[in-house]
Amino acid sequence: MAPSATTDAVNGVNGVNGHRHVSTGSESTEEPYTVLEQYHSQRSRLRVACIGAGASGLCLAYKMEKMLRRDTWDLVLYDKNPHLGGTWYENTYPGVACDIPSHLYTFTFDPKPDWSQFFASGTEIQRYLEDFADRHNSHRYMQLNTKVIEAQWDEQAGAWNIILENTTTGERNHDWAHILINGSGILNTWKWPEIDGLHSFGGPLMHSAKWDHSVDFAGKTVGIIGTGSSSLQIVPQLQKICSKVDVYMRSPTWVSPPFGAGVLKADLLNGEDDNPGQRQFNFTEEHIRKFKEDPSYHLDFRKRMEAEINGNFTMFKEESELSKKFTDVITKEMHRRIGDGYEDLKKFIIPTWAPGCRRISPADGFLEALVQPNVDCIFSEITKVVPKGIVTADGNLHEHDIVVCATGFAVAFKPNFRVINAAGKTIHEDWINGPNLYMGLAAPRFPNYFTIVGPGATWSNGTLLPSIETTIEYAVKVMDKMQAEHIKAIEVKQEALDDLYGHFDEFHKTTVWKQECRSWFKDGKIKNRIYLWPGPTIHFLKSIKNPRYEDYNIRYRYNNRFAFLGNGDVKASKGGDILGLSTYVRDSDHEWDVE
Repeated sequence: MAPSATTDAVNGVNGVNGHRHVSTGSESTEEPYTVLEQYHSQRSRLRVACIGAGASGLCLAYKMEKMLRRDTWDLVLYDKNPHLGGTWYENTYPGVACDIPSHLYTFTFDPKPDWSQFFASGTEIQRYLEDFADRHNSHRYMQLNTKVIEAQWDEQAGAWNIILENTTTGERNHDWAHILINGSGILNTWKWPEIDGLHSFGGPLMHSAKWDHSVDFAGKTVGIIGTGSSSLQIVPQLQKICSKVDVYMRSPTWVSPPFGAGVLKADLLNGEDDNPGQRQFNFTEEHIRKFKEDPSYHLDFRKRMEAEINGNFTMFKEESELSKKFTDVITKEMHRRIGDGYEDLKKFIIPTWAPGCRRISPADGFLEALVQPNVDCIFSEITKVVPKGIVTADGNLHEHDIVVCATGFAVAFKPNFRVINAAGKTIHEDWINGPNLYMGLAAPRFPNYFTIVGPGATWSNGTLLPSIETTIEYAVKVMDKMQAEHIKAIEVKQEALDDLYGHFDEFHKTTVWKQECRSWFKDGKIKNRIYLWPGPTIHFLKSIKNPRYEDYNIRYRYNNRFAFLGNGDVKASKGGDILGLSTYVRDSDHEWDVE
């Protein structure tokens, strides 16, 4: 249910927004223990706040409805934007698309048979999320145009006190929650590159993550800074309409064949690859009809693609046969797509480190665009920006009508709002030596706080939405346990995380991610701990399928951990429910449980 203004019948908590300091009715440990007048494991009411109404927030609302008892919880999804969608709402630059096959870029339980292309556009993904929200009435949980500024843990109350800001009016108010979920993602806050004089440029200046659609690029001279994933998608689009495009080459990058394309080639291309330079594929009406009318085939199609991606994980193992093969195949393919000559470009753009050290991209048409007559690749470093254009280290002034910064995001390994624990320390202070996040989701010393696929999850070694979904299921299972057992606070042990990171460090001694490339997997450094799960998506999901409560410290609302046993009743006792009072009496040996 949506956030309620009614009094919490179990914990005596008023759910009205605006109450910073709350009382949860938790019993003093000095008072004598008394038996609760309740049945066994009767759920206490739980209030949950989530930052973000993108894929994570939508999935959280769905899973809480499905996995928790009806009318025992409240949820609010805060989002700084005026609309749901997160990154797919914000990123609208030309060519924006997902580099994971569209039929895998859905919630695993909610397939979409009518994707128009093999790599879905940002617009089509946004429509999928909007349709999901409409079908499941997710809007009722959302509080849009609302930015979380700060969340501070109150140990006595067992709750987070939250400061909010209206992004339209600037007005601030307060809310609270037992559980705080950070579903904002790690690629959430874009940043301008640190270039002297950048904002002195006299023409339109824009960032890929905040595209200005009022600017007309037709026939213009444009400078594009960066060779990251957004640049790889923007360049081919602008090359077609601009009179001249200068691409400022900041770093090399692997441009790969598409992930999961073996199934596409086998099923829909009849084993042929007529145009290997064209990575995109448009599904025909016949293909879409087959997916719709034969769900079993569509499921098999999706499963085989996912299995192909999981099965290719050994490409990330340094000096493995698959890594060597990928290096050879992609190198030859990049040479082929660039064509004869252009040796300076090939020398710069093809990395010396193995594929996967930085995230690789299919980048449809990027290499082909770089060698078009109206495109120049600028290898000299940028020294400054002046009103007329960009000055490079070789002394040249490159005049531009428009400058585009395709320079990515300030990777939010640390949340972009203040999270303060009971000791008064922020996560930024606690993580002074780097991220400190168990399974990419729980932080020691920050109870009842969960991050959805944070540092340490599967950001480059598989498909992302299954990890989002399973992480959310993990958090909801914890919520259910907290409700059933009257748990006030649950926080992961540092010793458990130390052991996990010990495994990370040993495992990654043999992966390509340790090679000398600057990557956000390593917190933007060349040499650092690698914050990627040590295995493919399927390995990560197996690891977080069920919480390991032995890795957590647990504190209870009452001064007896068995207070949840109640007055001797079970739920079925009150109504004399025959089936509910005899669940273990069976005619065969199958699982049974007691409500």
